[in-house]
Amino acid sequence: MRNTILLFLFFIIITQIISQDIRSLLLTKWNNIQYQCTNYGCSSSTTVLALNLRACVIACLVNTNCRTLTFDQSNNQCELFVDIPSQYGNLITQANIITMTAIDDRQLSAPMTTSTTTSTYSPTTTTLLSTTSSSSSTTTTTTTTMFTCISSLTGATMLLNLTNSPSQSGYIQYSYNYIAVTTSTRLTLSFRMDLDNWSLDTLSVKRIGTSTELLTNGDFDSGTMSGWSSCNPNNATNFGFVQYNLIYSQSGYYFWKDASTGAVDYLYQYFSSVVGVNYTISFYLRGDGGLPNSANVYIGF
Repeated sequence: MRNTILLFLFFIIITQIISQDIRSLLLTKWNNIQYQCTNYGCSSSTTVLALNLRACVIACLVNTNCRTLTFDQSNNQCELFVDIPSQYGNLITQANIITMTAIDDRQLSAPMTTSTTTSTYSPTTTTLLSTTSSSSSTTTTTTTTMFTCISSLTGATMLLNLTNSPSQSGYIQYSYNYIAVTTSTRLTLSFRMDLDNWSLDTLSVKRIGTSTELLTNGDFDSGTMSGWSSCNPNNATNFGFVQYNLIYSQSGYYFWKDASTGAVDYLYQYFSSVVGVNYTISFYLRGDGGLPNSANVYIGF
């Protein structure tokens, strides 16, 4: 009886809070991973008790400042953070901990009655949770799609495999042909160099016989990662980023600089393709020769 009363009070509290602020969060889920604040700019966390992961997600949803949550399944402890791991901290392996990080956070001007996730691929489990409220009821809709940031490498074709490559005085162009097997093809690159850097520039994918470029921002000259996604599933340090350097780039002003240390990180982009059609994939790569190092390029779905 006492538990029933507590559950009822919890529902009333959640309903009242949600009625004050309506928003939705698109969250990435990491199993057996814990967010660890490592930067002096980290904000202090808020800790609450939650009956389950869903209650922890709702607690984050109703906290307008929440961007990351961790849920300890062993003691039902829910910790809420304002910060995003890629900016202020690391994701570390920790049994029985679930971490969820906001991909997209937006205030809604009107109640959302339905929520769907149409993206076919995602770095990890993606949950779109929206909450709407009225004076009499609260409705929550959740849509989940399961993927991991490197799952598409299973069955992919390896185009390039470099291990402990010596120093290069300049960029080397690599070019390959690939026959598409699906309508959405993923180009994935992974790098590691514990000392010094890899430099990547001027990536291109074109259907043979045409001049239309299928990659977005292949030369990184937007100065951002527009069109690209990256992930660091093994918690490497010094992972890749877009670098401005007119002298060191292969073309333009920017290039991808990667000195992932301790493990590889990944850079990838999807492009539209036609099954059975031949495509040319090309890019320029330069390595400083620091050991150990590796560079791998995959094409697949």
